Amino acid sequence: MGKQQKKEGALSSVKRFVVTLFLGGNLATLVLLWLCCASTWIDPEVYPRVSVLGLAFPVVLLLNMLFIPLWLIYKPRMLLVPILGMALCGGFILDYFPLRLTKAKGEPELTVLSWNTCTFAKHSADSMYLSIDYLMSLDADVMCFQELDITWMKYKSLRDTLDAHGYHFDNRGTRTVVSRYPILRMDSLVAPARSINGVLYADLLYDGDTLSVLDLHLESNRLSKDDKNDYNDVLRTPEGEKIKSEASYLSGKIAAASSYRAGQIKAVLAYLDSLPENRSILVCGDFNDTPISYVYQKIGRRFKSAFRAQGRGVGLTFNEKIFPVRIDHIFYSTQWECTSVNIDRSITSSDHYPLVARLRKRQK
Repeated sequence: MGKQQKKEGALSSVKRFVVTLFLGGNLATLVLLWLCCASTWIDPEVYPRVSVLGLAFPVVLLLNMLFIPLWLIYKPRMLLVPILGMALCGGFILDYFPLRLTKAKGEPELTVLSWNTCTFAKHSADSMYLSIDYLMSLDADVMCFQELDITWMKYKSLRDTLDAHGYHFDNRGTRTVVSRYPILRMDSLVAPARSINGVLYADLLYDGDTLSVLDLHLESNRLSKDDKNDYNDVLRTPEGEKIKSEASYLSGKIAAASSYRAGQIKAVLAYLDSLPENRSILVCGDFNDTPISYVYQKIGRRFKSAFRAQGRGVGLTFNEKIFPVRIDHIFYSTQWECTSVNIDRSITSSDHYPLVARLRKRQK
């Protein structure tokens, strides 16, 4: 065997080794991706730690996508591995990262806002007044607030403004529904909660019919300021032992909260099952969960997500740079379709951004 043949044989062996290594890595990322998606079917009340898997979805998806240029360089026909693997999770990918290739046609009939206001406590003493100006300029038909107890004296100016603009409003705890349409009834659902979190339902008289609105503020992960600072420190100076300790601590908190959220969403679904079959329904609020979660998917398998329908990209609603997530959602029943959706990042008076969806009745 000549030197040239030996050299070619050695290069061939190296290439086979590299391809085998890449294939093993690609298959491993695909298995992790499928596990992230599968975790949305597993009840966190039974297996709470499994729910944490969903948070890894965007990272694992990105790792899988990185194999595409590698296969293009080393073995193009192997592109089928990451592409087919992602195709099996196509619905989940679009939940997390919608593309919105075409815009909906027609004029909206209903503007819906969902916003965790954090009592307008962020950045400025004038935050509430700036937020009131924003809300009035938005001219929404239905507004679902979390962390806003409108009975507080602090909100007298907001109540007066809403009255002056002809809005109806009522609240239970820190969940408030504001509507241009009369509120026929309102109450809280009985659901497991540790403090201010919970679920409010309201029936509105809309166009001679009943529109049922659910305002959700599901269980928080209860990450304190110290927790966030520790997490930020790990991101800045990652060390093996520190990462392991912090990951274990945070995953424990998230798992415990996921268990509560699972119980809360079961109460929501039981209530929805009690409504008439043809009832128009909106489900809005701070879910404290991303689209790759048990809670989001339980609702998403029955209703349409406004952001999935007309959003584009990740769509971050949490106003904390170290936690780039979309945890605020608006869902609607089949009688409606979404014409546009917007996350307004110009309003920074809360640790959440307002989520606004514009809907219209579906053509029969």
